[in-house]
Amino acid sequence: MKLSLCMIVRDEAFFLRDCLAAAAPHVDEMVVVDTGSSDATPDIAREFGARLFHYTWHDDYAAARNFSLQQATGDWILVLDADELITAQDYRKLRELIADTEFDGFYLEQRNYTEEQRSTGWQPTPPDAPGRGFSGYTVNPILRLFRRRPDIHYQSPIHEIVDGTIAEGKRQRLDIPIHHYVDANPARPRAQRSLRYFELMEQALENAPDGRLFNIAASSAMYQTGDFRKAHEYYLQSARMGYEPARSLEGAAEASYRQGEFGVALDHYQQAYDSGHRSASMCLNMANIRVRLGERRRAIALLEEALAVGGLGPEVTDVIRKNITMLKQREGLA
Repeated sequence: MKLSLCMIVRDEAFFLRDCLAAAAPHVDEMVVVDTGSSDATPDIAREFGARLFHYTWHDDYAAARNFSLQQATGDWILVLDADELITAQDYRKLRELIADTEFDGFYLEQRNYTEEQRSTGWQPTPPDAPGRGFSGYTVNPILRLFRRRPDIHYQSPIHEIVDGTIAEGKRQRLDIPIHHYVDANPARPRAQRSLRYFELMEQALENAPDGRLFNIAASSAMYQTGDFRKAHEYYLQSARMGYEPARSLEGAAEASYRQGEFGVALDHYQQAYDSGHRSASMCLNMANIRVRLGERRRAIALLEEALAVGGLGPEVTDVIRKNITMLKQREGLA
């Protein structure tokens, strides 16, 4: 089975060499679509023997991705960004997998390396992982390996996905990681990129409201622009449209929490909590609100639940344990 690597790039000289060097021995062709670089990105692509194409950018990631797919000749397509790579061992696993499978697409484990230990699902970087000095990462399952067929293509002009063009029963999740160094380039901070993505998301939402995109836009509004009211509005719209309602309600709650609207936040949190949804950060914020209300025993239970849910860094975990001890002492429980 022939495997094609497909990429869209622009001014990615900082990352591209590492990505292509890791891929070149293990894929049958590398298709690199440049959308207007002014640095050495095209030269690096040529250096590694990639098939280089130029594409006029018009604010549509799906269109650019689909153009790259149209240039591929392999039986299978692997999609990577320049700030990502896969190790040699895992490339071999992918090649073995596609040689004989009934599935049409595979979710890989995108590991987003970060120093933000309070990020949901944060876990420490294993000693043997190519973490590039980052202490930990979060995981995002992402469908990046799929058969080359005309009916499999990207959708959505921003935060594009192919998921909707592959039957659910023909998709499978793998534990093979894509190592993603989103914060590694100091010249291109994430906040700067996220603001541009946010503009494109709002344009897309005006034309075609979408629950998934409302959720992503809400996250950008909260963490990048600091517009908590808009984040609250977008998260609620995402929940109304049925996109991961409990997680969207948690997002709306956090937006209210960050504005100091603790009553509204608790209402949203409680609704998500009562549905069975749990996250460590949700339990932490609910505990803080309960302390404000003088409900220390309920706060203790929530802090203990946050530890049980896990996914927090060692520094945060240590603070939680100290707070539990302090609250128990005040309640005469220690």
